[in-house]
Amino acid sequence: MSKLSNKLSMNFAAEFGLSEFSFSQLIVAVKKLFDTEGIPGFVKALIILIDNLLIKSGAECPQCQSTKAHHHGVVNRKLKTSIGEVNLVLNRLKCSSCKRTFVPMTKLFDLNQYSRKSREFEKLGLETVSNQSFRRSAKNLKDTMGFGTAHSTLHRWFTKTDVIHMNQKMRVDNLIADGTGFKRDKDNKGSNRGEIKILIDYNNDGKVIPFGAWTRASWKDIGNLIQSKNHPSEKIKFKPIAGTLITDGEEELVRRLKKLALSHQRCLFHMTHELAPLLRYQDIVGKDEAIKISNELNDLLYLELPEADADPLKSLEDKLRIEVQIIKMKKAIDEFINELKMMGYKKAKTFVENAKSQLFTYIENWIKTGITNPRVTGVR
Repeated sequence: MSKLSNKLSMNFAAEFGLSEFSFSQLIVAVKKLFDTEGIPGFVKALIILIDNLLIKSGAECPQCQSTKAHHHGVVNRKLKTSIGEVNLVLNRLKCSSCKRTFVPMTKLFDLNQYSRKSREFEKLGLETVSNQSFRRSAKNLKDTMGFGTAHSTLHRWFTKTDVIHMNQKMRVDNLIADGTGFKRDKDNKGSNRGEIKILIDYNNDGKVIPFGAWTRASWKDIGNLIQSKNHPSEKIKFKPIAGTLITDGEEELVRRLKKLALSHQRCLFHMTHELAPLLRYQDIVGKDEAIKISNELNDLLYLELPEADADPLKSLEDKLRIEVQIIKMKKAIDEFINELKMMGYKKAKTFVENAKSQLFTYIENWIKTGITNPRVTGVR
């Protein structure tokens, strides 16, 4: 009978035969393994043991289903997982009947022949991307896991998947929706343009929880999916799952997802960021003038809100002051829109006018509840 050290691929100080080792010896051996190789080393040892037991029980040939086979070398593979990199040494068999070679463990563990990652690690990578850029995600994973994953690899995973499956049945404080373009494999029309659509829950305590990320689904599909996950019966009126939806104002996005929240906040960064090019290329305004007008809008959008106060009288004073201030801010926005109209900047005027009812949701929510919502779609 083979030794325990061979069965478990452990660097033991002494080798124990499977028929000889005691429970205490096993504990010492496992502790030594954890001390030297950690969890990845233990997983490797466990897989080698399972592999040997699988072969002993009679592994079935995937081509002819025969259970008669002989050893035909080993396959070495390094897999990236959420617990670290695991070095696998898997037995390869050769069928005595059809002469095909196969690795029993790849079928048992549903491993792709050329895969270099576990599916749960791919999911972890995609969840990370749903909250930040590909490059930042790659750095974050390297800092966390201790091994590198190229940002181009994360990009490729995204182009090959339709959705990251997460828990989408929950009530949240704020729901942030955004999309970003990326290059993918060309479709039958020759286009390589793709879009990653992302939903993120940003709670009032600052906790960020990814809802999901999609590369092929439409905003309509996503809205219907989230609604169906949180709507137990068609006989009951659907209740919004979020307090506030924060978006960049994309019409299709807002139309399909606004049913998920009680209120809507336009991303203030996108408002000023998109106004300047709109003025330059639609209303044909000079660069300096466009930047000047964009900065004027930026000055009208932001208000520093006070922290929660334990003194109810102080809180009431703050609330009355903010109520007066928001009236002034809304009036200033109307005057800004009229100025755009008078200068003949029709596209810019329409852009701001269509958004004005969602610009100060963060202030209105603070007045109602004492808690504000995010003002931008980017979470840092």
